[in-house]
Amino acid sequence: MSLSRRTLLTGCTAAVAAMPLLTACSPAQARSIAAPRAAEPDLSTPDGWLTWITGNRDHLALTLTDTTGLRIAHRANTAQPLASAVKATHLAAYATAVAYGELDPNEQIRVGDWERFYVPTDGGAHANALAELGIPADATGLYAADPERRVALERMATMMIAHSDSAVPDFLRDRLGTDYVLRAARAGGWPDADVRSLCAEYLFLVLPDEAPAPGTPLSRRLAIGFELERRHRDDKALRDQVRDRLLTQPLPPYEQQLTWASGTAASTPEQLAALHRSIAEGRYPSGRAGDIARGILERQAAGNLPEGMLGFGYKGGSLPGVLTAGMSVRFADGRIAAGALLAHGGISAAQLQKGDPSLPLLKAVQDAAWRDRLISALRG
Repeated sequence: MSLSRRTLLTGCTAAVAAMPLLTACSPAQARSIAAPRAAEPDLSTPDGWLTWITGNRDHLALTLTDTTGLRIAHRANTAQPLASAVKATHLAAYATAVAYGELDPNEQIRVGDWERFYVPTDGGAHANALAELGIPADATGLYAADPERRVALERMATMMIAHSDSAVPDFLRDRLGTDYVLRAARAGGWPDADVRSLCAEYLFLVLPDEAPAPGTPLSRRLAIGFELERRHRDDKALRDQVRDRLLTQPLPPYEQQLTWASGTAASTPEQLAALHRSIAEGRYPSGRAGDIARGILERQAAGNLPEGMLGFGYKGGSLPGVLTAGMSVRFADGRIAAGALLAHGGISAAQLQKGDPSLPLLKAVQDAAWRDRLISALRG
């Protein structure tokens, strides 16, 4: 039986990483986004992806391997935006810290402290996380009604993956340190991961006066971002300003969002896949750390796997013009597959709403005939 990620994750409201941007700013725009053009490939279907790939090979970077020698690579060492797929690095850091006793997964975190890193441009990811945790939202529907509520740190890490909550990775990086997250990624085969502040990147869009000037060197952009994140963390007035602006003003036009997304955290599919592969294959430096990370990555699909599949681990993401996926599959016969897909450009707002970026990877490891079709589309 060949299944898509959406089938495996039935019942999960944010399987792809709840859209990290509110691309629709008015009812009219929302209607236009919800109604794709007739000729536009449907990225929620296998054939739709093949059609899109045929016309967008230069917008795609992909790698897929398994333990039997399978290897598919297309621009696999080309860096492209990661969107929320980057959160696999923060999960690795969390799992490592728990394995070595540096974090207590049962530690009760004040929700208000979690929300110090929250910028509500996530299409409902944080609200979905609060709902699953049984935490009532305030009148805006964006924040916890009672910031004094407590939630276990492990549950926060799970929300980072299951609902793509974007405040959790910054909370973890702030708690552990940027170097700690970088070392955790490196231990999984991903050197020099881009673990900039997600909070700051969203603020650069919401508060353009705070954004670095075009052409600013990356090191300077990251430094400006970390400082802006600290201000947002510590200054309630700034957090209130951001909230009020988002409640009363639309985000910049979609074309401007596309430009912004192009400058966010990036990597190659080889680097992203390496981390997923090392976790799935049990080669992560600490066996317990790998077990913890794998357990969270595979939790969404657990109990809904086809016969012969032991685990499906996934973290994807989306930004304007960007769809991404990092994933692994463990089979009962011992085979383990892992891969990553980074699509950037040639993707409309409507396609983002339904697109399944893991579908080409998952279909390719399940269906040899479809895999041949994918290879043909990549070759042209």
